[in-house]
Amino acid sequence: MAFSWGFVIVKAVDLPGAQIGLIRVLIGTAVLGTAAMALRMPWPQLTRPVVLAGITFGLHQILFIEATKHTSIAIVTLVGALQPLLVAVLSRRTLGEAVPRALLGCGILAVAGVGIVVQASAGDASRSLFGDVLAGVNLLAFTAYFLSSKRARDLGAPTLTLTATIFAVSVLVLLPVVLLVGLTGALPVRMPTAGEAGLLVVMALAPGNGHLLLNWAHSRVSAALSSLVLALVPILASFWAALVFGEPYGPWHLVGMVLVVIAIDRGRRIERRGLDDALAIPPN
Repeated sequence: MAFSWGFVIVKAVDLPGAQIGLIRVLIGTAVLGTAAMALRMPWPQLTRPVVLAGITFGLHQILFIEATKHTSIAIVTLVGALQPLLVAVLSRRTLGEAVPRALLGCGILAVAGVGIVVQASAGDASRSLFGDVLAGVNLLAFTAYFLSSKRARDLGAPTLTLTATIFAVSVLVLLPVVLLVGLTGALPVRMPTAGEAGLLVVMALAPGNGHLLLNWAHSRVSAALSSLVLALVPILASFWAALVFGEPYGPWHLVGMVLVVIAIDRGRRIERRGLDDALAIPPN
């Protein structure tokens, strides 16, 4: 739910993608860092997974925001919904997780549902090839961030301070890009208006901290299942886009939503059954 609103906000704010991302992570770093210090939470070491998560998160911010500005929200979120299949392929090698074939089938069903949604939005005038390509590159960046943050959580990094650290590292990626864009005049870097600033604060504290909730979930469910649940994002984001920007949303979008919900519920049942079976095995 939190992630789905982020696409609507970035499309409504007329600032370069890197600048929006930078403001977002600066607010997130300040708020989460202050909370962590107040609670005296331990900070994670700057291990390879933590640093890689921060770098790829910064790249993801630039890519997903610029993609959203250059093509329809439905397309950006559709491409992102391919993540369960990519995670299913990579999680065994990167995390040592064995993904059941049935869960992979759920990922295929979810992608099919999202595909129906996007096909129903095929006539959207806001689509562009450039934006579609950016969405594809963003899929790779977000998957790398997702698996790195999952690995960091598996190694014991606390949720709150890990998320704050990821945001802080991503500042080192976003700040040079914003400075370069501003110096070259490639895009109009400027101070946000009061309305834009308000939207960016909302984005940082609500959709932005969906990453806090995701990092919390990493230690409780597999990467395959949590990425599968994220397949709901395109369905919800397309609905918000229809309300705010008038992007198409009709009966076929509802059909796609039903397929995605079925896939997620089925995936949850498969993982729950696998966990129950593992707990039922007596120790040697």
